[in-house]
Amino acid sequence: MRRFALIMIACLAIAACDRKPMPKAGDLQGEVTALLPKVEDAAGLKFRQPPKVATQTSEQVQKFLTEQFARPAVRTDLDAKIGVWKRLGVVPDSVDVVALLMKLLSEQVVGFYDPKSKTLYVVEGRTGVERETVIRHELTHALQDQYVNLDSIQNILGDDDRVEAAQAVFEGHATVIMIGNAARTIAWDKAREGIRDARAANPIFGAAPAFLAEGLLFPYLGGAEFVRTAMADGVTSAQLLATLPTSTSQVLHKERWGAQGNAAEIVRFTAPAGSSIRYENSFGEFETRLALAELLGDVGVASRAARGHDGDRYATLATPGGDGLVWVIVWDTPLDAEEYAEAMGAAMAKRYAASVASINGRREIAATGRRVTIRTEKVGGRDITIAEDLPASARSPAIAASTVTITAR
Repeated sequence: MRRFALIMIACLAIAACDRKPMPKAGDLQGEVTALLPKVEDAAGLKFRQPPKVATQTSEQVQKFLTEQFARPAVRTDLDAKIGVWKRLGVVPDSVDVVALLMKLLSEQVVGFYDPKSKTLYVVEGRTGVERETVIRHELTHALQDQYVNLDSIQNILGDDDRVEAAQAVFEGHATVIMIGNAARTIAWDKAREGIRDARAANPIFGAAPAFLAEGLLFPYLGGAEFVRTAMADGVTSAQLLATLPTSTSQVLHKERWGAQGNAAEIVRFTAPAGSSIRYENSFGEFETRLALAELLGDVGVASRAARGHDGDRYATLATPGGDGLVWVIVWDTPLDAEEYAEAMGAAMAKRYAASVASINGRREIAATGRRVTIRTEKVGGRDITIAEDLPASARSPAIAASTVTITAR
């Protein structure tokens, strides 16, 4: 999903804050040529060569999106993630996520930069503020791509936390540069408010599960806040692109970015005998917070419970009794681990409309046909939590702490 966020211009609402009348669109190449030096000046970087530009019809955009979703590796990865989201309960079983994303993206896209073809596309028939704002935003992506390989980073599979952190810089940087060019007098708080208002006003976006909607907005809102504060501290665009954050914890807590030893850990574990790992990935602090907020209905509790996150790994397990979900997180302190375990226990109890029992030092929730356990452990002197949602007939616990490895990124 994160790789498609590149072409979703949620930040178009910012353009609505600038009420100055704009001329109708003319020659696209001429518009781009006129905007190139303005983007360069705002970013403090020079284009090594001008990007290719082209227009597309709405039908061509729809075809492009369909092809992107149909790529075997992308679709397999997305389908697996959808299964995890529904197992956790952060996306209802009734939601057709792929259809929702397709409809949302098809209606929102005004233009996009394709790093594979190195081409900036603008949808035909779009004019005025909307068109110019998108060109500025996507020109920034074209500029970024000449200093860091966008395509290779966005197509990393199996480490969503890292991809989302990088995506936050790419989209946040493009949003900050766009605001700096298109609406220099707009306050950042007003821009944030405009983005959220646009989400609520859009019937499709507004009706989307919060886990999906907030996930799509994070690279723009969270990313822009990260980039804005970094640049205010004197960090240049070149430095941002050369030292990308490797976890959403570093985006959420900028003091962790660039500090020695503060990169999120890489976590691995082994499936028990008789079971196998079908799919594995990472959530990171942001999606951990988002999942807890969705399940608990309390953003404050979720934010506190996810703070101290220092790397994670989740996996779907194929067991003799059916599929299960396991999730291992490394924490900064024992208190962080305990606070998360408490919140996760409450979240899963609410998800299954059941109560939490304390059994042999772990939290356990028994639901029809399922058994959920959350426990804290020590691995190599580090505090970890292991959450498991398994068929009631499956061996529990499934993941032994002795099989968990934690390595520096």
